[in-house]
Amino acid sequence: MNLTDIINNINNYKTMNDKLREKITIINDAAWVGYEIAEGLRELDKDVLYLPRNFAGPNAKSNFIYSVYGKIFSPVINAIKATGIIHVNYALQDAFCVRLLGKKINVLHCHGTDLFGLLDEQFKKESKDLTRWKTIIEGNIKSARTVLVSTPEMLTLAKQIRRDAEYLPNPVDVKRFSPKTIEQKEVRAIGFDSWYEKVPKEIIDFLEKNNVKVDVYDRRPFSYLEFQKTLTKYQIYIDRIHTKGVSSFSKACLEAMSCGLVTIDFRHKENVIERATNILNYKNRKNEAVKNRKFILEKHDRLKVTEKLLEIYNRQE
Repeated sequence: MNLTDIINNINNYKTMNDKLREKITIINDAAWVGYEIAEGLRELDKDVLYLPRNFAGPNAKSNFIYSVYGKIFSPVINAIKATGIIHVNYALQDAFCVRLLGKKINVLHCHGTDLFGLLDEQFKKESKDLTRWKTIIEGNIKSARTVLVSTPEMLTLAKQIRRDAEYLPNPVDVKRFSPKTIEQKEVRAIGFDSWYEKVPKEIIDFLEKNNVKVDVYDRRPFSYLEFQKTLTKYQIYIDRIHTKGVSSFSKACLEAMSCGLVTIDFRHKENVIERATNILNYKNRKNEAVKNRKFILEKHDRLKVTEKLLEIYNRQE
């Protein structure tokens, strides 16, 4: 796409935008999808009220105070503030608070556990069971005007409750997460331990045995706005691999791919060592980095995702 095409696309989006003059409220967040949506809409001159649970927003670093505030107080406060077109991320307490106040959820955006924890039996056994919240989650999903899911495999689950559910790709800021910022020095890999999956020890041991420095973080010791800078130190991203029911890239993995990192992910669960061996080769990493960037530009560019979302919002008129 050349510069002229980009300018024409932006002008088309702004024309579409003019039809939709209401304020758009983005409530809660998941992997900072809400933040990226809000930023994308602002680029198109929309009036956006972004209300994450965490009062520090994308500048936050994981800690207990933010977690308590986000789970107990923020859903109620944000529901009170919400106005105009209301887009809620995650199908539990945030959406329920909006309903309690008698406000309409225009878009309910499901991001994983809210559906897997309710409808995927294997996930419920091995990760998190949300059956006790069944009435609330299903009520939220049924009452929303539009239901979106953030990964393709979630669509089958969502359609068990809402046949008209839709898939919206996770947005990536392709300007901020860009290959030109990668520092090619020693080969290093990065991964994150989470409550549902830890970076497999066999991968760590194999890579380090082959002179690849592996950094594994327990939660993020840096804010989301620092993430792209952190990625400049690495060439390999270790994503979720064995999480039951999940067959998609995490949003952090998509952002790493946009920066030109190669990945070990769900596609390699049966051959992780073979995969790790393959990406030890510099030429293999270089070729794959180009393909990864192309994939992100085609499927997850924030501008394209925002365009699709604006069409959905326009249906609310």
